[in-house]
Amino acid sequence: MLLGFKRQFAPFVEEGSKSHTIRGERKSPPKVGDVAHCYVDPRQKTMRLLGRWPVVRVQEIEIDHLYAGQGAMPDRLMVRIDGIRLDWEETEALFYRDGFRSDSGTKFPATACALKFWAGRIPFVGDLIHWDYSKPVQL
Repeated sequence: MLLGFKRQFAPFVEEGSKSHTIRGERKSPPKVGDVAHCYVDPRQKTMRLLGRWPVVRVQEIEIDHLYAGQGAMPDRLMVRIDGIRLDWEETEALFYRDGFRSDSGTKFPATACALKFWAGRIPFVGDLIHWDYSKPVQL
């Protein structure tokens, strides 16, 4: 399975601190045992292989807005993995590990970055695809 990444996420994939990705549903759903072929700038002249790793886990993920009050603007994200809702610290850890890194000074900086990234794309239901960085696949 080919996975394309925006440039902002590429360093984290290469160094191994990002070993999962959030993707929409696919015609061919990802499965444990598949190989994740990870690239930056897919289908561009600047396309570059970041690495290939075995998929070790696939979970359903749901992302939605959480509103502070009636008529309020969404200020947080609500995340469920396999139907289990994450608390604030778990949500922050998930987004940080997913590559949302910021020095925004807010209490939940990764979640604040993710809120901007996901604007206009939620509610979202898809897959959280994990790979084993310690076992690169050689072709």
